[in-house]
Amino acid sequence: MDGNGAIYFSVTMLIIAFVLIFSIVFYEIAGIVILGIRVENSTIASGWAGFSELDLIETGKRLSISDEEARDIYLNKNEAEEIVRDYLKKNLKLDDNLFALNESYIGNKEKPVVIEEITIYNPDDLPATTSDGTNITRTTIHIRLLIPKDIKGVGFKYLPKSELVDIDSFIAEHQK
Repeated sequence: MDGNGAIYFSVTMLIIAFVLIFSIVFYEIAGIVILGIRVENSTIASGWAGFSELDLIETGKRLSISDEEARDIYLNKNEAEEIVRDYLKKNLKLDDNLFALNESYIGNKEKPVVIEEITIYNPDDLPATTSDGTNITRTTIHIRLLIPKDIKGVGFKYLPKSELVDIDSFIAEHQK
């Protein structure tokens, strides 16, 4: 192999290595994004389930139902939190200890999902600022999770996921 052949060979190997590394990085980023979207959808659906736990006595004390802002509903906080927790386990396919089951789309089965927060904000709690710094003015369920993920080249990481499920999104979804 002459001098030019060695240079061409070296450049070709560098290009192949670059493409290979880029493909692995792209694949990992795509996996993180897809996992995030799936967890987001499951978390929002779990939050909507919490809206089934109405506090009818407090909701019935509304002064004016013609005023859309005054039509907020009240949730039974303990029951709503329990329903959200149960639905998170079902939607994410977790066991009672929050480990991903075999049929779960969460790839890491050795570490549990961590439910950092399920906070219910009723009208009497508002206006409020969530632990993430978001200002809220309507009945809202705030859910924060840590999702276990093995990332090539980095190792194990917990990916944070935070979702706000409010009465406006719940009503909009169910009035289609």
